[in-house]
Amino acid sequence: MLHLHFSNRFDTLTQALLGQLGGARGDVFTADQLIVPSAAVRRSLTLAIADHGGICANVQFDFLARWLWQQVGRAVPAVTAESPFVPAVLAWRIYSALGDATLVDAHPRLAGYLSRADDVMRYELAQRLAGLIDQYITYRPDWLDAWLQGRSALSATSEASAVDDEAWQAALWRRISAELGVSGQHPATLFIDTLKRPGAAAQAGLPACAHVFALPTMPPQHIELLKAIGSVSEVHVYVLNPCEAYWFEVIDRRRLTHLAARGLADGHEEGNRLLAAWGRKTQSHIDALVEAMGSDTTDDSGFVPHGGDTLLARLQDTILALEPLEPGSVPIVDDDRSLEVHVCHSLTRELEVLQDHLLGLFARAAELGQALKPSSILVVTPDLEAAAPLIDAVFGTAPKDRHLPHTITGRARSSVNAPARALLALLSLAGSRFGASAVFGVLQQDIVARRFGLGDDALQQVHDWMLASGMRWAIDAEHRASFDVPADARHTLADGMDRLFLGYALPSDVAEPFDGVLPCGDAEVSSAVALGALWRYTDALQQLHRSVGVAQMPEAWSALLLGAIDTFMQALGNELDDQRELQDAVRELADSMRRGGIEQPVPLAVVRAALEQLLDDPARGGVPSGGITFSSM
Repeated sequence: MLHLHFSNRFDTLTQALLGQLGGARGDVFTADQLIVPSAAVRRSLTLAIADHGGICANVQFDFLARWLWQQVGRAVPAVTAESPFVPAVLAWRIYSALGDATLVDAHPRLAGYLSRADDVMRYELAQRLAGLIDQYITYRPDWLDAWLQGRSALSATSEASAVDDEAWQAALWRRISAELGVSGQHPATLFIDTLKRPGAAAQAGLPACAHVFALPTMPPQHIELLKAIGSVSEVHVYVLNPCEAYWFEVIDRRRLTHLAARGLADGHEEGNRLLAAWGRKTQSHIDALVEAMGSDTTDDSGFVPHGGDTLLARLQDTILALEPLEPGSVPIVDDDRSLEVHVCHSLTRELEVLQDHLLGLFARAAELGQALKPSSILVVTPDLEAAAPLIDAVFGTAPKDRHLPHTITGRARSSVNAPARALLALLSLAGSRFGASAVFGVLQQDIVARRFGLGDDALQQVHDWMLASGMRWAIDAEHRASFDVPADARHTLADGMDRLFLGYALPSDVAEPFDGVLPCGDAEVSSAVALGALWRYTDALQQLHRSVGVAQMPEAWSALLLGAIDTFMQALGNELDDQRELQDAVRELADSMRRGGIEQPVPLAVVRAALEQLLDDPARGGVPSGGITFSSM
């Protein structure tokens, strides 16, 4: 049976969840199924469950789309455990299809774009198409069915460009469907039909109970699947609802005026102005959820007034009760600090004011004997990447008496994961002209310098040697010739290393060329280790360049990238977790390529772009820690 739990407070929903966990799972060895919207919510619930029961164990967290596909796979024969329509996997299948001249040349509009596209642009198009088809599967399955039957899903009045785009998308979908063996009804439809048969749920081994917690939105297809599972199992859906009244006919003032002018405003009202203007997405989600679930659903509401006389509490309570709140209708008391607006001349100044304000909050809490913890504070910003270095500058350099523990979460992993940053830089370098500044730029990253035993003083010496020896660009004469210039070894890495080794081997007073090579560097015995480290680094770069210069199959790329991590990096402390995350991402990338049906070698530029995209996937995002959390809005 389906159970809906509504509340205007996250902590109330959490308590409702804690009261239900373990209630209908069958036995103590069966894991509770808990579907969450993000890694941050998963972390929050993990801590809440551990705080409630002493430990968080035997709880299986998952995301809704993946969990639903797993249930479909249990009940419908020939459906794989992992969905082949996951965008990260489907993108590779589309990438291969876009390389088929037979498919592309039959559609001039598609062929015109790909004729000017390189491999990376082709992969980027495949990524966008994978996301688009994922949306079609979820929201427009009727279109896909029509395409499989050779029919158009567009109206007769559609523009010519739309008709052309539909033609090649339909051909692409038919090709993908043929490769995957999808020729009839969508697996979701087959799953719903299967569950209508007596005993099908027990035979499929569906879970006895599942909990879907605080998802901000759900597509209609997912709601229908949950409804089907709820007909044979216990499904609890926990929904944040800002208003306890019936507010599904509330619209904003502009829309209400528009409808009133046309005599269509009957049944609509503005209600609370803020709710009408800012609650549209939540309103649509809850309305669709309630309408689809029907009468075979229990409703457990836990709405809690905020109380108090502050402006913020009054705003929240009027939204909760669907009451209008006119400007100026709430008297503001002198010590009301619940809502504040600070006008600052720069982002840095905003952060400085924020720091002062937070220190004041902690001081007042201490005076009143209240337990205000840094982990209870969330700071959101519209542009986290721009704010991140300033946050570290303001909060990270504060003196001890003004120090506030903080963490920045949700940034792109390619920019905050040191091993990932180093590997992406290495891959960029391996496919480049090997400019001396770029070569040294990778070496001076801490995790790389540590692998080659170079400290700050040794790095400075290496930098000076590279300048003095004339290293400018290219590995050697052969590499330089690949850029359609004469095969001259001068000013390459190989030429610079020859000069440095000669300078180390010959007496310091020898200033004449030896066999046509001018000594350089005047290296002493004490600097031999640094010189050897520079040679090992340049030699490893040359080997990496030779390996990645040739397109590889997925398994070969996985071995090559994992080998590069071992060769060029030495992680310490927190970097060890980051390195494991990077290694997992490399294996996941190779697995996605394999599941996506890649049968032709893939070039370096595409692999690098795919790895960066995988690392920056929001689903891998960060989670709150014990300090003040800075996050994207």
